[in-house]
Order: sequence, then structure tokens, then C-alpha cells
Amino acid sequence: MNQNKLLLILTFALSSFQLNASELTDYLNNLHTFKADFSQFVFSVSKKKQQKSQGTIIVKSPNKFYLEYSQPYKTLYVADGQKLWSYDEDLEQVVVKEQGDLLVNTPAMLLGNPKDLTQSYNINNKGIIEGLLWFELTPKKDNSNFETVSLIFDGTELIAMEMRDNFGQVTRLGFSNVEKNPSLEESQFEFIPPKDVDVIGQ
Repeated sequence: MNQNKLLLILTFALSSFQLNASELTDYLNNLHTFKADFSQFVFSVSKKKQQKSQGTIIVKSPNKFYLEYSQPYKTLYVADGQKLWSYDEDLEQVVVKEQGDLLVNTPAMLLGNPKDLTQSYNINNKGIIEGLLWFELTPKKDNSNFETVSLIFDGTELIAMEMRDNFGQVTRLGFSNVEKNPSLEESQFEFIPPKDVDVIGQ
């Protein structure tokens, strides 16, 4: 087999395991629950790494959310569909707000309530970058607090999400131990403030 023919076969094999924009929409619309561990990196405008943290993310369509930072500080965010709770263990403080539209159109809720992506975002298939498939989503509304959010796939598996805010700062979540559509108990999204902590907003 000559080198050109081998290259053609390899190119076809790789492309056949990648998603296109329509398949991305289908993927997210069929993602009813999502669970993964993550490593989060924050980069400045100059691409200097400023911060690293780790934790667990759990999302359930359409509006339930659990985000726990385990390192370097323990912080928990829980959205139960009615209220959004945040608990800072070191400060022994809980802040509670009416959930309302707080999480609507936030990058993380793309995993739980994507609706029709084409109505809210311009989707640009960036192609293969360093062996990974990148989709760049740009909000159509001007009042978004981020410029772009990128979804990064290894074949058909979502492995990372990268967000660029309006100040040029980039936050990247790298996912591991990903579970697509796991069975989740409702108690996962219930939060009861611990005893002897300050509760603000209740």
C-alpha cells in the first residue's frame, strides 16, 4: 500500500469518528444527565496560568446543577430548580438566591439545558487541533458575560470545556471519569445548610 493511499484511509478513519455541528446539537439535546470529575485552570489574557482547582460536576436537565470544588478550597454550589445555594466551608457561610434565570445561557448549563443551540449560539467547527475536535460557540445576544465557549471532543467523547470572558480571561475545565446520562437521585440536588453556619439571603 503506497503512502498516499494509507494517508487517505487514515484521514477517512479519523473523520468518521468526529462530530459535525448537527451531531453536536443532537449530542447535547440527548444529554439528560452528566457527571464528571474536573480539573479547572484559569489563564490570564497573557495566557499565564493563574489558578488551578479540582472537583466534581453533576448536571440534570433542565435546571439542576451540582458543582463541588474539593481543591484548593472546599466550595459547593447546588441548584435545585428553585434556589441556588453556595457553601464556603472555610468561611462557614451559605448564600442562597432565587434561581430564576441565573443559570440560563451559562456555559455549564449547555450540558443540562441546551435547547436549540442554533437559536442562541453561532456554532463554528474549528476542526482538529492537536488531535482533538473543537467547536466554538459564540452567543448571539450581546449581554452575555462571555465571548465564546468551546466544547472539546476526543472522537465523540466530550473531554473539556473552555470559556473566554469579556476581559479575555480563559477558564478551562478538563473532564475525567465522564458518565453520560447516569441515573441520579433527586437528593443529589437537595441542600440543607449545616448547623452553626451563617445563611445569607434566606
